[in-house]
Amino acid sequence: MIDQVYINIKSGNGGNGAISGRHEKFVPRGGPDGGDGGDGGDVIFRGDTNINTLIGFRYKKIFKAENGSNGASAKKHGKNGKNIYIDVPVGTQISNENNEIIADITEHNQEQIILFGGQGGYGNVKYTSSTNQFPVIAQNGELGLEMDVKLELKVLADVGIIGAPNAGKSSLISFLTAAKPKIANYPFTTLEPVLGILDYRDVDMVIVDIPGLIEGAHEGIGLGHDFLRHIERCKVLIHLVDATEENPKKVFQNINTELELFSNEIKNKPQIIVFNKIDLDDQSQILRNDIVANMKSITNEIYFISAISGEGISEMMDQVIMTFENFKLTQHYEVDNTNISDENIPVFQPLPKRRGVSVYIEEEVYVVDSPGVERIATRIDYEDWMARMQFYKHLKTTGVVKALEDAGIKSGDTVRIGEVEWDWD
Repeated sequence: MIDQVYINIKSGNGGNGAISGRHEKFVPRGGPDGGDGGDGGDVIFRGDTNINTLIGFRYKKIFKAENGSNGASAKKHGKNGKNIYIDVPVGTQISNENNEIIADITEHNQEQIILFGGQGGYGNVKYTSSTNQFPVIAQNGELGLEMDVKLELKVLADVGIIGAPNAGKSSLISFLTAAKPKIANYPFTTLEPVLGILDYRDVDMVIVDIPGLIEGAHEGIGLGHDFLRHIERCKVLIHLVDATEENPKKVFQNINTELELFSNEIKNKPQIIVFNKIDLDDQSQILRNDIVANMKSITNEIYFISAISGEGISEMMDQVIMTFENFKLTQHYEVDNTNISDENIPVFQPLPKRRGVSVYIEEEVYVVDSPGVERIATRIDYEDWMARMQFYKHLKTTGVVKALEDAGIKSGDTVRIGEVEWDWD
């Protein structure tokens, strides 16, 4: 099972605005008619219950939304770029380069925009005014955004079956559900979580068989981290122990230690303690009494089952259902009776677009930080006197000139906007 991958995503660039003038018969001085560029496509993640692994991302690592088209004459607006939808299994968390979770896909068809596409640039029509009847300036499209993200699948299940290798977890989930895991009498038969749907006493639950845990699992030993993460979302745990082990109490304690070292949250989840394979011992009652006596310091609530014959499973499941229902009631109560403000609810917002004008000095160069102006500066024909004058008027209108003057600029100082530099006069 592939449950953790790294991919690169990029939203589409906005299309460039057009510089164009009408050329009509009997209209010697047609006005501007350059259309705006189209917006670039967004990057959107979408949950899909038909996908249960991230294996589709093993070979495809780069995902790009479509660029917007350039504007054209006759005020034609460029076509918007198509969004790219990246379908992922329900239960997928998306993290940024700082390992911060930026989205959690928990429902089928849930959509989350991660990167907005670049805005299309304005055509020269947008710069028409009473004093500028034929603008010769336009705006380049805004560049799209790019990000490396980690996708991590954490199985969404109600009940998790945990235990050491060979405890009989696969046999139990096979008995309880229609799931058909590989079963054999050697460690690590199960190499990936196995999900099953359980309908018991009119209660529907998703149950998962977590591959066997061993000492050092929290450090990644054995199957370690690959599967401990899948326990995090379970509401109830069935802790299955092989009753025929030489020291079943120690096996039980070792697994709980690994859970605690990996996550306190996991350690505190409600556990149903179950001893399996009770039918394999000729003196099963003596074995039961010994286990009860040894476990007395930990708990008096112990269940004995045979995952093969079904002995004791009804009693165990009654307890699982009761614990599961109590969990739901507790969660409901907490949500309904806790004063949760909107600001406490974690909601991912895609990277904000830069707005406004700011000026800073870098190595004696006055640098203008204004994305909209930067996208015009790259389009100016600085050999054209009219274009230069119109650009200067735009700088005044947008507040760039005032910001430069407030920063202390003097004649002869160097100004940089984007990749363009010139001497201020």
